Amino acid sequence: MSLLEKSLTWRLLLVPVLAGSLLLAGCGSDNDDVTDGDDTSIDGDGTGDGGDGGDGGDGGDGGDGGDGGDGGDSGDGGDTGDTGDTSDTNGTAGKAIVTAIASDWTSSAVEIYNTTEPRDGLINLNPGVSDTAVRAYDDKYFVIRKFLSDSITAHSTSDPSTVIFQSSTNDGTDTRSGNPHDLVFVDSQKAYLLRYGNPVVWVVNPSAATAAEFKTGEIDLGAYDSIDGIPEAAAGVIVDDRLFVLMQRQERVPRDDGFENFIPERPAYIAVIDTTTDTEIDTGSDGDLKGIQLPAINPVDLSLDTATNSIFVAAVGDYGAFDGSRDPAFTGGVVVVDTTDYSTNLLIDDTEDTGRITAVEVIDANTAYMITETGFSSATLVKFNPGTGTVITTGAAGYTAIDIRDIAKGPAGNLWVGLGDAVNPKIAILNPADDTPAAAEINTTLIPGAITFAK
Repeated sequence: MSLLEKSLTWRLLLVPVLAGSLLLAGCGSDNDDVTDGDDTSIDGDGTGDGGDGGDGGDGGDGGDGGDGGDGGDSGDGGDTGDTGDTSDTNGTAGKAIVTAIASDWTSSAVEIYNTTEPRDGLINLNPGVSDTAVRAYDDKYFVIRKFLSDSITAHSTSDPSTVIFQSSTNDGTDTRSGNPHDLVFVDSQKAYLLRYGNPVVWVVNPSAATAAEFKTGEIDLGAYDSIDGIPEAAAGVIVDDRLFVLMQRQERVPRDDGFENFIPERPAYIAVIDTTTDTEIDTGSDGDLKGIQLPAINPVDLSLDTATNSIFVAAVGDYGAFDGSRDPAFTGGVVVVDTTDYSTNLLIDDTEDTGRITAVEVIDANTAYMITETGFSSATLVKFNPGTGTVITTGAAGYTAIDIRDIAKGPAGNLWVGLGDAVNPKIAILNPADDTPAAAEINTTLIPGAITFAK
């Protein structure tokens, strides 16, 4: 799932362990006060007054998707933020829903654009903290407030200013931020809420009309971390009747100031859940764990190849400690998971030459893209063959050493690219046949951190 957020893989995730009463004070009822912006219309060329960005939230989590982080000690990237949905759409999509981030990381808003001409849009929707993700299914989208905000709010694309329901993503017994990260849909009646700061996955009803109707069950994945019991579930995807949960398995090291450093030294895992019974499937891997061990460290994004049902995982490895106490290590890459026999293959190994691989998107049997980073806001779009791992183009569309926030396969099979220019933020739409523009660029109001699609 990067992230807008993938830019903040260069920052430290600091997780305070707080009292449950503090964490649960923010929201959790359908009557919470939700402030929306001006809902300003914007025409297809991106012009218009752009609104004022709303109230900007409180900015208190200190990151657009990297969950806090002040560039402190750890450097592992911790919570790696959001790269939008892992699939193109769940049908014929008519709307692109963008998690848009202020250039100073203090706030976010939702922007909605047509996926066909004219690409008119609405901006300044649902403003709040920068550490926000958005997921969509059919004509609904869900605004997920992450570290320390711990809430989810449902909206309709036809009436985005109206709240359908809002729910806390913490239980009354939780003593730390659950840090919700992904909402993975089985259908309109069932989905799974993955929480980075809690081992319990929630089974939920996306069609709920109230917060009380939202959560319907639980799945505990605490066995995947014998040290602190939190496996850092970062992203997920549905394949047939199975949920695949991507877990980073970071080591959390307490600090004297009450925060935690994250150290990515253990192999990542994918847990496989039967969506009909909500029980874990034994994939036959060696050892005591039922899931799939990945040959890479610190995964941050995944993409489903719908032709083969293979899952492509991008892992960034270990950034090292910012204070120099731990050296960086290139232990990431692109991993392919066969969802039939649960085998894995390190398709592309990261090196100093490739840089960190922060996102991956499969277009078809012969075409895929990844984002590689050599430094903060210095990313390159790389096109490769997903069958062989052979690099086709480094710097596709001329995008080399720039701020690339997200890549997503659009409903027409084109590649949507979120470009993080503070002065001229925009979304480019590329034809994967030759990486030329498939449509005019969409000039966004804030930086397009993550892109997903809805009806």
